[in-house]
Formats: sequence, C-alpha cells, structure tokens
Amino acid sequence: MSAAKALRWERRPDDRTPELLEAALQAFATNGYRNTRLEEVAEAAGVTKGTIYHYFDTKEALLLGVIDHYQTLAFGSADDIVRDQRLPASTRIRLLVRKMFSDSERTRRPMLALLLRGVAHEVPQVHERWLRNGPVRLWTLIRRLVAEGQKRGEFRQDADGDVGARLLVSGLMVQFMWQQHADVVPALAVDEDRLIDSSVELFLASLGRGERRGPRVA
Repeated sequence: MSAAKALRWERRPDDRTPELLEAALQAFATNGYRNTRLEEVAEAAGVTKGTIYHYFDTKEALLLGVIDHYQTLAFGSADDIVRDQRLPASTRIRLLVRKMFSDSERTRRPMLALLLRGVAHEVPQVHERWLRNGPVRLWTLIRRLVAEGQKRGEFRQDADGDVGARLLVSGLMVQFMWQQHADVVPALAVDEDRLIDSSVELFLASLGRGERRGPRVA
C-alpha cells in the first residue's frame, strides 16, 4: 500500500473519531505504536474493530489522525493571539507559550510518551509531519512576534529571533520529555509553571532594548 494511502483518514457524518482518537492516543502512548493492536483501541473506545476501519484505512492513518487532532487542539486560538495587535509582542509571546505548554496538559504527556516510543523510526513520515505542524509552526509564530516587536521598538534590532524561538521551544519540549523520567531521576523534576514562566522571561530578557555587549576583554 502506498504511503499516501496509508496516511489517509476521513471524518464521517456519524462521527466516532473523538472516542477513537482518545483511546488510540492512550494505547499508543502506553504500549508504543508497534505493540498497539487495533482490537485494544476498539475495546477502549467501546466500538468494534470494524468501526475503526470505517474511519481509518490503516494503523498508520489512525496515528496520523491522533497527531493531527491533538495538534489542532493545542494550537487552537494561537493564530488569534498572534494577530491581536492591541497587545505588545511580549505579552502575546507569554500567552502563546503558556497556551501551548500548559493548556494542553491532559494530552501533552501521552503525546510526548508516544513520540518517545520509537515513532520517528517506525513511521518517519508521520513524525516528520508532526515536526512541521508542531515545533516548527510554533517557533515560526514566536519568530514573527519577535520581528513585530523589533519593528515597534520593543526588542533589540540585533536580536536573533529565529534562533531564540528555536531554543525556547526545543528547550521546553526537552524539559517536558525529561519529566517522564523524574520518578527514577528526581533531579529532573521541576514545577511546570515555573519552568514555562521562567523560560519565557529569560527569552524576553534576551530580546530587551539596548546594545549588544561585546566580548569581555581580560
């Protein structure tokens, strides 16, 4: 079966996808993609295995449906935050990052567990799609806000918004992934609100007005 066929999924009028996607996310996150059987997903969702094939051609298509659905929920009104010209760029960055890393708490941990369980190697095309529509999309939005703040004089003109946005997003993602192991490595544990808020404030401080200082001369 071609990759295009394997990745197709379709919503139907008698939509049972919410139950299926929730059950699939939990199953994939707990067992890993390879070890998850569609019978388990169907049982957890309270449907027959045939019902899954009513919406999704393959297990890959179901995985794609899970990732697309929860990325859509996570981004939600992100574009509205970015476009709200009434707020300073710094405020919109705070709101955007808090929304992406805090509001989706119920699904974030299972999604991170899923991504840690070999998806990049087992279904690379799905993983690549997640990267484009998730991390890359988020740091692109932040980069746009930095550029807007620079035009308004809110941030330094010489600040590299692209690199800063990449580091902010990837740093938070790695820290949240590491929280999965905090029970066995207690030093990894950190309060999530503190992690989000302090990371954003450090990022914004690096963009603040003023000239960049040159290297210290001994």
